[in-house]
Amino acid sequence: MDHARRAVLRTARLVLRPVAASDESAVVSAIDDLAISGWLSKVPHPYTPADFQHFLTEIALPGEVFTIEDDTGFAGVMGLEECILGYWVAPRAQGRGYATEAARCVLAAHFGGSDDEVVSGYFEGNSRSARVLEKLGFVKTGRSSRYCAAMGVDRSHVELLLTRERFRAVLV
Repeated sequence: MDHARRAVLRTARLVLRPVAASDESAVVSAIDDLAISGWLSKVPHPYTPADFQHFLTEIALPGEVFTIEDDTGFAGVMGLEECILGYWVAPRAQGRGYATEAARCVLAAHFGGSDDEVVSGYFEGNSRSARVLEKLGFVKTGRSSRYCAAMGVDRSHVELLLTRERFRAVLV
């Protein structure tokens, strides 16, 4: 699917829209917490406004990376770049099913126009992400060691894969 045509997506409770300069304060505040950045591979700690500017201008392409908003505002970030799904949810919005709901929406848009498989993964011990990805239909394909920039160490990483058929099967 053309990325520009899916720049804004909606679910029953969420709006997924392009990351904007106005998101800086919310993103920096939430992701600078090691309880968030410690589960992500490429995010540094501390996370600064300069890191956000790099993210905004070099990484967060409309139609690939989305700000997740609920009825009270910023709730997290969801991305599907080069068939790799990644996400994080702000602490105030965790435990509400937002990651699953937002990912389902992004994956439906992806598989609506592509048969390309999607990969994802999580650092060992991240039971919340493990549950989200399992609900979406991802299956384990292996383990690797991946560098966690926030922690400054290599960590055990679980690798996952999702096919269009598997995604459709779990939607039923």
